[in-house]
Amino acid sequence: MDPTTLKNELSNSKHPLALTGAGISVASGLPTFDISWNDIPVRDILTREFFLNQPDIFYGLYREILRWNDVQPNSAHRALAKYSVAIITQNIDGLHQKAGSKNVLELHGNLRDLICEKCRRIYPSGKALEEKIPHCTCGSMLRPDVVLFGDQIHDWEQAVEQAQKCDLMLVIGTSLQVAPANLLPGIAQRNGAKVVIINEDSESLFKKLLDSGTKKQ
Repeated sequence: MDPTTLKNELSNSKHPLALTGAGISVASGLPTFDISWNDIPVRDILTREFFLNQPDIFYGLYREILRWNDVQPNSAHRALAKYSVAIITQNIDGLHQKAGSKNVLELHGNLRDLICEKCRRIYPSGKALEEKIPHCTCGSMLRPDVVLFGDQIHDWEQAVEQAQKCDLMLVIGTSLQVAPANLLPGIAQRNGAKVVIINEDSESLFKKLLDSGTKKQ
């Protein structure tokens, strides 16, 4: 899709929605999770079983991931914010909010918080920089408020509602391999929305969109 066509689609849409995955943040310098850390596949570390059995290694990786807080949004994030596109994201990097998006559902949680699963008290993620394995005042081990592989995702009902009411869904930076998020484009399409998949060089496309003109009124 060229930037002019994309601009027209957004301008003609009353309820635009974007479903985003790790690929949208690659241009900001972030990796996908198909990598290893200390010779262990990241996908193996980010599981509940690994967290409970080897929390020292888990939190070592988490402290590395916290460096993402210094990363800046790219043109794709900024364009979605500029055109007031609602967001459903599988990412935990917070770049949509940093770009100015107000309506963001984080299906896989966020890097901002640590949570006690026993008493539900919430702490800032920086506590993991102060303690090797952070604990709640009640004595329980804290965990990042991110969805680990095998966990239930957050805000699924709200995501389905958004998909049902949108008239345009942009699918950006996701291979649609992860359930149940991969069901959302079909839900949108069955309810009359146009679905546009943008997986290659999204940053370049949205940069051209940003350079092409004014904000949707």
